[in-house]
Amino acid sequence: MENRNIPCEERIDKELKERVEEFKEALKSEDLTEWLNENALALSKTEIYRLELSWGGTQDYFEFEFDTENKQLIRITYHFLDWFDGAEREIKENTEEWRILEEIFYNAIKIDE
Repeated sequence: MENRNIPCEERIDKELKERVEEFKEALKSEDLTEWLNENALALSKTEIYRLELSWGGTQDYFEFEFDTENKQLIRITYHFLDWFDGAEREIKENTEEWRILEEIFYNAIKIDE
């Protein structure tokens, strides 16, 4: 059982690694959009695209910032929150995590152009 007394800042790296591994497996799926529809809680679009994966006792989501003028993904952040606590990580470009999430973004989220 998880220890909810451990701050999110100390838990986020493990949570991020687990989510990226899930997405790595999802890339092997025949229909990535269907996989996301079945496995993601919601995708909220504001100034950024927010892929919400869970909420409640713990909540986590990715935010994808897309430059509409240059038509490119410019920032990805992972957010992990628990009651009255939270942490986030910016995904660094030119990393495996960026490559996986960028592929998810362009193949299943930003498909309207």
